[in-house]
Amino acid sequence: MSRPRLTLIVSNDVPCKQLGTSDDTASWSNRFDPYALKSTAADLWSAYFHERFNSPREVALFCDVSFQTALNWWGAVTAPTSHIALLVMLTDPGAPGFFQDEMRRAA
Repeated sequence: MSRPRLTLIVSNDVPCKQLGTSDDTASWSNRFDPYALKSTAADLWSAYFHERFNSPREVALFCDVSFQTALNWWGAVTAPTSHIALLVMLTDPGAPGFFQDEMRRAA
């Protein structure tokens, strides 16, 4: 004897209207190209650090990382990890706006 199974059928053709939702049904992956974002992340962060700080040394002190790590971010060799991104977003009120403007410019 087989057990009953639940089958979920999803249709993306007709969106379901719900209170508190917008008509914009595009997912984040449809609005942003995740691979392009990943490949330009180091450049975005480098631009932010250049605008916000005067030198890689200031970046290193603020983010509590080595000078070499800050130098890599400054020169767009690598991008910061998530905890540094959170630190920046939580401590600099202008950071979200900066990244939003940069993404608009790139699009």
